Amino acid sequence: MPKAGRIVVIGGGITGVAAAHRLVTLTGGTNIEVVLLEAEERLGGKIRTSRFGASLVDESADAFLLRTPHAVQLAATVGLGEQLLSPTSASAGIWAGKLYPIPSDLAMGVPTSLTAIARSGLLPTTALARAALDLVRPRSSTDHDSIGEWARSRFGYHVHDRLVDALVGSIYGADTDRFSLQAVPRLHSLSQSGRSALISARKLRKSAPSQKGPIFGAPPLGMEQLIHSTVAAMQQHGEERARVISGSPCQSLQQTNTGWMVNDIDADGVIIATPAHHASRLFDGALGTALGSFDTSDVAIVTVRVVASEWPEHLQNRSGYLIPKSQQRLVTAVSFASQKWNHLRQDDGSQVLRISLGRDALPINHLDDAGLVNHAIEETSQQLGIHIGHEEARVTRWARAFTQYRPHHAERVAAIDGLLPRHLQLAGSSYRGIGIPACIADGTRAAEELLASMAN
Repeated sequence: MPKAGRIVVIGGGITGVAAAHRLVTLTGGTNIEVVLLEAEERLGGKIRTSRFGASLVDESADAFLLRTPHAVQLAATVGLGEQLLSPTSASAGIWAGKLYPIPSDLAMGVPTSLTAIARSGLLPTTALARAALDLVRPRSSTDHDSIGEWARSRFGYHVHDRLVDALVGSIYGADTDRFSLQAVPRLHSLSQSGRSALISARKLRKSAPSQKGPIFGAPPLGMEQLIHSTVAAMQQHGEERARVISGSPCQSLQQTNTGWMVNDIDADGVIIATPAHHASRLFDGALGTALGSFDTSDVAIVTVRVVASEWPEHLQNRSGYLIPKSQQRLVTAVSFASQKWNHLRQDDGSQVLRISLGRDALPINHLDDAGLVNHAIEETSQQLGIHIGHEEARVTRWARAFTQYRPHHAERVAAIDGLLPRHLQLAGSSYRGIGIPACIADGTRAAEELLASMAN
């Protein structure tokens, strides 16, 4: 462990904040200063919470998985562990001509029970028969590293479209035909575990430690509270150990004889925790080209408040629904936020809906904000068979929100890692995992590996 020096973390999203917090924690008792540099005035990156009506409503992710340790551990470390809220028992569905319940016993969309799928009514009889062939078909090749190709080879078109792509595609803003199987560890594990994916998924569920209680959690003031609490915990170590500079984009990054120059800040080590397309601007040659070569997808969330009189009784026990790719126009998912979260229930009985639009190969930027609201309302009204009269609407656009992990993404990331100069780390959702726990894990990894390299 170095005893003195300065480390600059570029990017104040969840990855950068987690990396900076880990650096400050690990270097306690030293004279190492950690500087967190953020281009915008606010921290949080793609995590944002703001007031909508009478409530604080997230403008992006509204929860994180509890079964993976990274986010829940960070929340506990910064004093939020006992405050985490869990969703209600309202159930989610899939819209395929009408609203169907999501079948029970799925592993990232892969069935563990054909009976449960049949009971849901989501698949026609012929599709169930095709899915059953997974039990007797030889193991599928994964050389193509495509989720779509693998899922269809095991279960056929309908399981891929209405389950695997609907669930995975909504998480990653992706077209799973062009998304890496290796990049989704649970699916990749199933593809390697045995001949039958269904049997492998069933064994995986049985062997997993039983987890009673909720699957998701969120801070009471929205996901941005995790950012603020983590920064506050970091700054408790003192300004000489932890410094946050917001509203200051990284304009230049130069390697020096002793380390790095970030803008006008001397640094012994650097973590770049921005999206790859931003990081690419800091480098010439092969590294800059490689970082700029990742495809991305644009998404938007239209948040609307629906008057109580427009909301039917039969939707009262629902938390929202996903829309399979074959059924999509622009809307990909709808969350009934007021029924998903107790703290978002409105006193006047109105409903807050968060309507997601766009994904890979489903562009939305040709529409202005009014056009997005109109599409969101029109499609959702048609799918639910009701007239949605909204009292309030908010549009949040996330340009280049999701890096698309094309087949063989891991090999591309490994090649980039091989080009990195000494005492520099890349971290974030462009590389080793999308989602809040994955970003926290990658920021933590980058901090630990940077300190290890600086000690040598």
